[in-house]
Amino acid sequence: MTAVAEFKNTLGRIHVENLGIYVHVPFCRVRCRFCAFYMEMSRDDRVQTFLEGLDHELCLYARDAGLRNIPVHTIYFGGGTPTTLTSQQLIRMLNAIRHWFAVEDDAEVSIEVHPGTVTPESLATLRQAGFTRLSVGGQSFDQNELRELGGRAFGGGVRQAISWARSAGFTNISLDLLFGFPGQSIESWQRTLDEAVAVSPTHLSCYAYTLEEGSPFYREVMRGKGAEPDQEFQVILEERAVERLAAAGFERYEISNYCRPGYECRHNMRYWQVQAYLGLGPSAQSCLGHARFGNVANLEWYADSLKKGTLPLDEMSCLSHDQVDCERVIWGLRMLSGVSVRLNSMENHQGRALLQIIHQLKNEGLLQVEGQERVKLTDLGIRYADTVAVALL
Repeated sequence: MTAVAEFKNTLGRIHVENLGIYVHVPFCRVRCRFCAFYMEMSRDDRVQTFLEGLDHELCLYARDAGLRNIPVHTIYFGGGTPTTLTSQQLIRMLNAIRHWFAVEDDAEVSIEVHPGTVTPESLATLRQAGFTRLSVGGQSFDQNELRELGGRAFGGGVRQAISWARSAGFTNISLDLLFGFPGQSIESWQRTLDEAVAVSPTHLSCYAYTLEEGSPFYREVMRGKGAEPDQEFQVILEERAVERLAAAGFERYEISNYCRPGYECRHNMRYWQVQAYLGLGPSAQSCLGHARFGNVANLEWYADSLKKGTLPLDEMSCLSHDQVDCERVIWGLRMLSGVSVRLNSMENHQGRALLQIIHQLKNEGLLQVEGQERVKLTDLGIRYADTVAVALL
């Protein structure tokens, strides 16, 4: 059985009401030292290989695998650095998605950008083509810290890029920040938060630095030339972010994400609510009903497989109902509003085991249970969210 046939056979057993589409654009001009995502250095021939592969992949999923008529509510271009590509190449991909899929008129269309890869003209072109949301990779406003993170000194570029984006007509602008990495101080983090508030994004993501296997930072630590994350220090920085952003009117709606009212990232909400999403591009991951699958993390294998009419899948599994329920709890608890759990209806073995763990975590002060329907992290649980997730697995 071919990968497409196997996929259609699996899809025939599940129900998908609507879709989010994620496109992994695997190109950067330089690798950040904290990054372990699959990426390639941007070259014209490699970009062309990727674009041709994506055209084939869209066709296989829409026409041959039967996803063409499922409404698409969100599209997200991530990477890598999508804006390493030209505006016309990005628009070509967006138009191809619209051709092959039933994209809703009010779909959220996000794209990750790096300040050094955009201009007023490119942003205006993207906005006119239908991109509705920008996610700006700022990380820090301290020039020395930016050099430490990967040689990119663009603190002033973030301010400029956001100004250009507003002039281009973007009203939904997110800013990514990183905290707790080597060389950062409480004072420099406070300055970065103040700068972030000053540029007035509608959304902020504040990610704690983690040591990702395969990243340059990881290799340095393995050679004894770097330090692992200081979790106590990160807690202090996180508390500073919570206080500063709350004072500025941002709502913390997920462990790492803050927004102005109504500006939650609709695409990322799909992940936390375990709603259907289709990943395109090398290394992209997908979730369709009970099916979980991912693409090979190799551009050549990805493109060659698609040329032969075969989906470039690296792995595929089909979860049980109990496994999906557990997944919904784990991901749903990342949202500060919590997750709906039917505590009274957990009558099978795995359900009773999950209920027992929930009550244990409640007794430890990590979870709170509201009525019979909702479970949320406590303030202590937010601090130890990874511990909660491991316990629930």
